[in-house]
Amino acid sequence: MSKSCTFCMHPFTGLATREDGAIKVCCRSAPIGYIQNETLEEVWNGNAMREVRKQVLNDERPEVCKPCFDLEDQGVQSLRQRHTAGVIPEARINLYPDALDALDEDYTMPFELPTMEIKLNNLCNLRCRMCNPLDSTSWKDWDQVTDFYKKEDNILIPIVDKLVDKPGQYIGPFDNSENWWSSFEKLLPFFRRVEFAGGEPLMDPYHYKILDKLAEYGDNIELKYATNGTTLGIKGGRTIHDYWPKFKSIAVNVSIDGVYDTYEYIRGNGKFSVIEENIEVFKSFPNVSRVVGAFTVQANNIMQIDKVIDHFINKMGIVFYSHRVTYPMSLSAQVLPPELKQKVITRLEQMKTEVLEYPMVKQHKLLETVTLQQIQDNINFLQAKCMHDTHWQDCINFNHALDKTRSQDFLAANPEFIPYV
Repeated sequence: MSKSCTFCMHPFTGLATREDGAIKVCCRSAPIGYIQNETLEEVWNGNAMREVRKQVLNDERPEVCKPCFDLEDQGVQSLRQRHTAGVIPEARINLYPDALDALDEDYTMPFELPTMEIKLNNLCNLRCRMCNPLDSTSWKDWDQVTDFYKKEDNILIPIVDKLVDKPGQYIGPFDNSENWWSSFEKLLPFFRRVEFAGGEPLMDPYHYKILDKLAEYGDNIELKYATNGTTLGIKGGRTIHDYWPKFKSIAVNVSIDGVYDTYEYIRGNGKFSVIEENIEVFKSFPNVSRVVGAFTVQANNIMQIDKVIDHFINKMGIVFYSHRVTYPMSLSAQVLPPELKQKVITRLEQMKTEVLEYPMVKQHKLLETVTLQQIQDNINFLQAKCMHDTHWQDCINFNHALDKTRSQDFLAANPEFIPYV
């Protein structure tokens, strides 16, 4: 495998899609094409992807990969590093150790992708505060917070302006796209891992249409989900019970941004008790290999991160995994007042010792490694930047703006913030 310091497995093993039709190197990267204009096959060996491959093999940082390198510069393990380190079994360097063997001198590769990360549309039943109309049809108060996105010159502004004419508008460029379906079907025999995100994939009819096509090859395919965990399928229609048994294995990442009231404040329409019930259903499938609690670190939940780690592992019996809100900047955990930030860091330092005594952690050495990495990543992230002077007031105002339309209370959800407001 390459010794380049910027090497990444993703340009050699798969593609990702975004709800607006974008085709990307991975779920984190900037677009390298659009399904409205070209097929997956054309993007796979197009100039943009070939240049990315060349750069990551030659110690260069591709511009489209900036999100990963920004995290690395802050001492946080990136998606790129996670898949090249090989610590976790599902790391792509473990799954596809011979990926570079098929690379040609001109940086093209056979159109035989083993992995695809799929976001088809924005159909979703929640309206999470860190999301937007591109992510969810339930996000109907975008006008309340657009000024905050404009202030940071966020790329979402022109995208949403172009695609969203009315609150709750559905965005689904892949649904009837010949470019998508014709090239996707060519890949069916080669897939070994297909990942779904949204929106909310489990309530999406097109997700089940894809599963219909994948099922013929199901014995060779692992499915992975990024789901909000509030549903098991389409009401009165198809569900996971109809499809998951047809596949080799299932990995489930459930987005859980806090426990109890904090979760419900951030997630809008979500009920924490429903999540707990559905996680038990997920775990009951014999071919479900793991259930992960995906915690999106942000200003509104960072004060309870130690409780979340404890609840996920000790109460729910699931893995703790975290990633961080980087936009809107108003919701980044880096905006906290320094005193509160230090309080969180102290708690996390204590957790490094406490988690070693958790029964589930004691049973699984890999879980110890992963959990300690997650804790250290969040310490490093909090220490990397201080955005309090520039964005703390924006954080207060952003949340108050949504509170007005959602009948919620920022300070009731975050009582530790009261002395700082």
